[in-house]
Amino acid sequence: MPTPPIIRHPAKYVPLSAVAIGENNAEAQPVSAANPFPCVDKPLSAIRALIADTVVTPGNAVLVDCSTGGTINLQLSDESQLPLTFAPGVTLMPFAVRAVSSVGTTAQFNAWVLD
Repeated sequence: MPTPPIIRHPAKYVPLSAVAIGENNAEAQPVSAANPFPCVDKPLSAIRALIADTVVTPGNAVLVDCSTGGTINLQLSDESQLPLTFAPGVTLMPFAVRAVSSVGTTAQFNAWVLD
């Protein structure tokens, strides 16, 4: 295996042959069977409906089934607002959403928080 490039953490770009993790200014570690890419593909195992203006415990993702396109104003776990434009269809996003605000929401949809 070729020697991975020296990349300092934090890095703006990291090739898939090396992973910049750990202490600041530490060398990147080569990706191998002994040091796999640090991510977890975990199945989502719970679902809670998002009802407009009702706060829920934020999850790992949000699933939106939009029937009529428009804006959906999502409220993230830090209470910031994120108005996004949706087209009809199903969208899965890795956002920790705690509520959907009816103010500014024009789309018709069903949404769920997933854990």
